[in-house]
Amino acid sequence: MTHPRLSSADHVRLQQHLDSIRDVENTFGGMANEAADQCATAGLNVSQIEALKDLKFDRYRTDEIIQLQLSLVALAFACNYRRSASVQWGDAYDRTVYRVPSNDREWTMTQVGHRLLSDNTSGNDPLAAQAHIEIDAVRMSTLAAGLDHFEARGLGDQCLVVWTNQFADGPRHTTLSVPHIVWGSPRGHLKQGAYVDAGGTNNNRMLNALISAAISDTGKTVEDFGDGEGGQLEVVLA
Repeated sequence: MTHPRLSSADHVRLQQHLDSIRDVENTFGGMANEAADQCATAGLNVSQIEALKDLKFDRYRTDEIIQLQLSLVALAFACNYRRSASVQWGDAYDRTVYRVPSNDREWTMTQVGHRLLSDNTSGNDPLAAQAHIEIDAVRMSTLAAGLDHFEARGLGDQCLVVWTNQFADGPRHTTLSVPHIVWGSPRGHLKQGAYVDAGGTNNNRMLNALISAAISDTGKTVEDFGDGEGGQLEVVLA
């Protein structure tokens, strides 16, 4: 602004440019103030997360770490730092040990799921079956605690969280009737608080519905994602 070669007209144009930048900065500042409750570390166990930096694997702490990861995803969404995330809960050979009443033998999750001390054959161990029921209850509690972070940041009508399994049944590895839990309904696109039966449809219609919900602010829908019959799974739509 003090350069001697700037004309009076240049001074005016440069000042307008600087003023417009300042207006943007003020707008951002206001947005930060409005989003202070949603985009802040409140409710985030920062010290516990930082303490896990050097953790390699602990077969007793899978759910603890999953819950921390979900809290981080909720923060990233609330701050608009990321628009999508994927969290893998366990592994193809899941060595997690759940200390539930029926698993005093400390079988891994894979062994419990197969009802046998093996990762490639299946048995019919009733104690393992009971342990699996108890483990499912623990994992649903972990999921609920993780979703509390999304709720606390006001994300219920802005995003969706989908929980599902690789198989519907551990011993048989069947992919029929695989359960899905859907939390959130962007702009009210999806049905909430209900159990619905997909009627044996392929999962592409479910994916069409979920993707359409995720992009509902664009006014567009997806009808042909993946193989199988096109269209959306109507029973999950609001």
